[in-house]
Amino acid sequence: MDTNMCIKVLHDRLHRLLRYRGDKITAAYRKNDGVYTTLAEISRHIELFSGEARAALISCHDELQALGYRPRELPMPDAPDIDVEVDSQSVRIIVDGMLPYPINGSVHYLHEKLDAALTRCAADNALLLFTERCAVVFIHHYAENGKAIRNIRDYDNVEHRCITNVIARHFLRDDSPACCISMDMLAVGEITYTEIRILTIPAFRALVQSSAIEVFL
Repeated sequence: MDTNMCIKVLHDRLHRLLRYRGDKITAAYRKNDGVYTTLAEISRHIELFSGEARAALISCHDELQALGYRPRELPMPDAPDIDVEVDSQSVRIIVDGMLPYPINGSVHYLHEKLDAALTRCAADNALLLFTERCAVVFIHHYAENGKAIRNIRDYDNVEHRCITNVIARHFLRDDSPACCISMDMLAVGEITYTEIRILTIPAFRALVQSSAIEVFL
């Protein structure tokens, strides 16, 4: 098998997976077991396809490595919609839009874009390492359009763990409660986006005690 054949095998496998999951989604839609159940089943197949597609890509990459293909790193998704700012006491990560929120199923893919963005940032800057306990604050910004309260999401632990696992790899000694505090805040403004701040405990205390906290509901 040559490199072109490897890519063709990947293409054909993804095409079969997409057709299979598409049929499952159509079946869930036609079954019509109620809005929530239907959405949950559709979401489950979307998440399964995400994992299956990533496994197919990894398998293709492994085959290419056996043929001597370089570079050895698995291609990761670009992250032009994630900004990272680092100073002496904090890290600020801006994600365009809200965190993905599946009704049901895995969200293992959430880490990929953030990991790519932090890796890119590390190549250009010396990243701050939090050697003492710190705070990871998720600030969910909603556009002020009269629907913000309805759009508030009760994130499960798994969404945050996907994010904090990546943050820990780049910035923290560990992401256990002994090493970091995790908190969620809501802010209503002009645009919708997710802001993640990693703060030293003094900086976190200053934020909580400042007038800026009034912005976060």
